[in-house]
This record gives sequence, structure tokens and C-alpha cells, in this order.
Amino acid sequence: MRGLYKILLLFLLACHDQNVLGSKIINGEIANDTLMKYMVSVQEDDEHICGGFLVSKQFVVTHGGCKFDKKGKVMVVLGTHHLSKPGNKIKEHIESTCKPPPGIGTDIMLIEINSKKPEDLPEKIQLQDPEKDFKEKCQVAGWGPVDNNDNDPVDQLRVVDVTVISPKACKVQIPGLRANAICTSGKPTTDKGGFCKRDAGGPLVCKGKAVGIATVNDNCSFPGLPNVYINISKYRSWINRCIEAKKSLKEM
Repeated sequence: MRGLYKILLLFLLACHDQNVLGSKIINGEIANDTLMKYMVSVQEDDEHICGGFLVSKQFVVTHGGCKFDKKGKVMVVLGTHHLSKPGNKIKEHIESTCKPPPGIGTDIMLIEINSKKPEDLPEKIQLQDPEKDFKEKCQVAGWGPVDNNDNDPVDQLRVVDVTVISPKACKVQIPGLRANAICTSGKPTTDKGGFCKRDAGGPLVCKGKAVGIATVNDNCSFPGLPNVYINISKYRSWINRCIEAKKSLKEM
């Protein structure tokens, strides 16, 4: 009987370790609760639809393809990695959105929030300086499904290390790659990692700064094609203009 108890105890401990580390999200792991507090879950009817990141006390950056219709029930959730737990969760209504005019691109969107307590919002993430070199290991995080066979988001934020590859190497696999794109290959081993569906809008973070915006990706099989991000430095001027325009409207 004691032997049976020992086996059961070992089984429970093993399950506990799996819950702590998290099942691998495309070779990722559960994010540290104290890090990446700038991460945002864009939700419709309390369901995660895409990622985003806080760039000021009033604005969130996400992917332009983050689609939602019921504006009265669309919110952004900040301040927590656990979507189902109250904790420090902050829910903010969407005040307005800002998209680039034709000719600039459709891959980015600014979401304006009007927080009653902006001092309670988590720290924003700094944006990458324009045209600065960032060829190094980076990270991408999100609440998206863990594989192609699953459409449901996960409850805890997951993160994975990725490696930026050259545009030339990326174009070999993705011939139609645009000039404003950044590509990552995942871990430099046979087990590659990256983002998946519903992770669109999350930041590619290199040395603590947001470098890119995850695009829409419905293929979660790795190794495979590189992950593609929008180079946020290409939109810095537009982001600043949009934020200033929104502020000016409020002051009128």
C-alpha cells in the first residue's frame, strides 16, 4: 500500500511541475508574472481575440487585422498574465481606434483607452529606435492556442525565445515579403518556436524594446516558414501623429 501511495505522490508532483512550467506553446513556456506587464489582451465578449502592448497611458498597439464588431463589448485587459483570475486585472473600454491612411499600410492599429485611473496601469514598453540594428535573440509572447488542432486561447501568458534572421534569408522562403517586415526563425535547433493564431498584435521584444508586431499566423507547425512581424520603426512618425491628434481633439 505504501508503494501505491508513493507512486500516486510522484504522479501528483509530476502534474504540478507541468502546471508550473506549462505545456510548451510552440516550444515556449509560461511567462514570469513579474515581467512583460505591458502585454495586453484584446477581448470581445470576454474572449481573447488578439494581443497588444501598452505604449502610453492612453494607447495600445496591436495588429491592423485584429477584428472586432461589438464595440460596446470590446475591451482591453491589462496588468495580468492570467486571464481567468481577478488578481490585478484591469479592464478598459476602447475609446477609439486609429489606423494608417491608404498608402502607409494596414498592418498596425492604435487603440485609445480612457482610463479613470491611469496611475494604476502597468508600465509601458519603449519602442525601438528607427533603423537601429537588432540582430539578436528576442522574445514573443501571447495567449494564442498551442497548436493547429486547437482554437481556444490559453489562460496564462506564454513566451518563447526567437532569433531575427536577415530579410534575404526570409525572402527565400517567403518570396512576397514586404519591405516593412521582420522575420524570426525560432530557436536555432530542430525544435523551432514562434507565435500562432490569436497571438497577432503582440510585440517582438529585443533588449527590452518593442521591435515588431506579430502578424496573423494560422500555421502553428514548426519547424516551418519563418514568423513575420511588422517593423514598428517604420510607423514611429505615424504613431506620434496619431497620438498627438487624439490629444488635440480632447483639448478642443
